[in-house]
Amino acid sequence: MKAIGRSVLAVLAGTIVAMILISVVEAISSTLYPPPPGLDMNDHEGMRQHIGSLPIGAFLLVLGGWALGAAAGAWVAARLAGRAGLVHGLIVGALFLLAAISTMLMLPHPAWMWVGAVVALVGCSYLGARAAAATSPPVRAAT
Repeated sequence: MKAIGRSVLAVLAGTIVAMILISVVEAISSTLYPPPPGLDMNDHEGMRQHIGSLPIGAFLLVLGGWALGAAAGAWVAARLAGRAGLVHGLIVGALFLLAAISTMLMLPHPAWMWVGAVVALVGCSYLGARAAAATSPPVRAAT
């Protein structure tokens, strides 16, 4: 039971780290590419128009934030898990891939962003988890 609790906490910690980093990058993006004055963030049609008018730099910045968050979150999850680090890191990546797909389904994104999201989130979560495994001391069996 201890291992399950550690796994859950590792994925939760990785998810929190990823959320924080992605939120910071998206806040930077919103500062660099602000919405029009008076735009109601709950107005889906207004948001669709705003997203549709954004330059490629805004999408690249968000995609970079997703990649950074996935890599860091996967690294934290893999490092804390103690075993099967790659699996824990990929779980974090999968959670954020689902969130990205949900976001892209609700608001229009260019087709390349869909491909970029899959590549960035899966690839960076894999690399983050592998990096944690490379820097982690070997796990010793309990005696």
